[in-house]
Amino acid sequence: MRSVLIVEDNKETQRLISTLLKDNKYKTYLVADGNEVISKFKSCKPDIVLLDIALPGLDGISILKQLKEIDENIIVIMISGLSGVRNVVTSIKLGAYDYLKKPFDTEELLITIEKALEKRKLTQEVKTLRKRLNLQDKKEMIMGNSPVISNILQQVELIAPTNMSVIIQGESGTGKEVIARRIHKKSLRKNKPFIAIDCGAIPDTLIESEMFGYEKGAFTGAFTSKLGKFAEANGGTLLLDEITNLPILGQAKLLRVLEEKHINTIGGKVPVPVDVRIIATSNLDLEEEVNKGNFRNDLFHRLNEFQIVLPRLSERKEDIPILAKEFLNETKKELKKKIKGFTAESMLLLLNYSWPGNVREMKHVIKRAVLITDEEYVSVDKLSIYAEKKSKNIEIIEITEEPGSMDEMIRKLERYTIAKAIEESNGNKTKAAKKLGINVRRLHRKLRKEF
Repeated sequence: MRSVLIVEDNKETQRLISTLLKDNKYKTYLVADGNEVISKFKSCKPDIVLLDIALPGLDGISILKQLKEIDENIIVIMISGLSGVRNVVTSIKLGAYDYLKKPFDTEELLITIEKALEKRKLTQEVKTLRKRLNLQDKKEMIMGNSPVISNILQQVELIAPTNMSVIIQGESGTGKEVIARRIHKKSLRKNKPFIAIDCGAIPDTLIESEMFGYEKGAFTGAFTSKLGKFAEANGGTLLLDEITNLPILGQAKLLRVLEEKHINTIGGKVPVPVDVRIIATSNLDLEEEVNKGNFRNDLFHRLNEFQIVLPRLSERKEDIPILAKEFLNETKKELKKKIKGFTAESMLLLLNYSWPGNVREMKHVIKRAVLITDEEYVSVDKLSIYAEKKSKNIEIIEITEEPGSMDEMIRKLERYTIAKAIEESNGNKTKAAKKLGINVRRLHRKLRKEF
């Protein structure tokens, strides 16, 4: 129930306003003395304050200042029997929502309160939206800045404003859904739904009902109608996650919907038009699956209007320090830890590990390490992958220097890694570049810059 704090020293006026608001489904709190307003406000936390200017004790203008210091978003409507432009101007400058002169019309008071609450609701929605956008922007930032990722992000910018279907391929944990959401966010459909279907999580017998929905009474147990994922995503984007898990019969039904642009709900008598953009992901090579007979050739070509291939994390090692730092900052905030960063040895291990689980595995490794770390820096023994390396007798290189800034440490590690690759390649820079996962020209640029 919405609540209003009524600050009015005239008992009759106070009673009339309270009765009016209660009759209109508001909860009311009453204060007559200016000195009691702040403590009452803190205890009852109302949605709106109706504040008289002339009060015993603290006056209304002084109270308004204090209320805004406590909560700058609190809606305060000033009421007064006093005339004068100065009070009105001062109140508005201090953040009052409106100023009503007594005696006021009861209808006017109710309308003013309703408008104020609507404004408060919109302000909260904007704040929530901004928070979500900030979180989304953060997710975009932690993808890295390697040439391969920069190229993928350019592809996203190119394809996002279109309505073309997109296939995103890459190993598990490489961030396929992150890219899919980024495409949606930057598309003309960004204000419409983004709906994801895990094609491997739906039993074969339920694929049609999950995708297209059903009508009440369509089958035993269908006590109500249910919207399918296509209907939920109408106007927006539908992500078909790991589409190769979709059985051949499901692939045929999907192809028909994509070609005809309408769905037939189970038990429905009339086709329902749908307008969705399809993004499909796969951790397998779809063309190979077509050649093996596991995926329909016609569906592949219908979906393959644009294709993005995500690399393994081990193929873009220059992104590892950036991702590590972001995951550490994210986790230490969540767990309320005061960790400054990684020791040089632990960062070197992160750089040299193969990351079979890609970015997802790295996030989990760092989250666990932050949880069990009580020192300022995450040491190498706190990383779960350290035990794996040790058990396989893989060299763990120790660096005795004290950790400096993150950027300085990354530069030192990069110089060390380049030097070691050249040494292991007997001075052959082409082989060293291949070992480092970069081209020779880029290696030469780094050598000129770092050495």
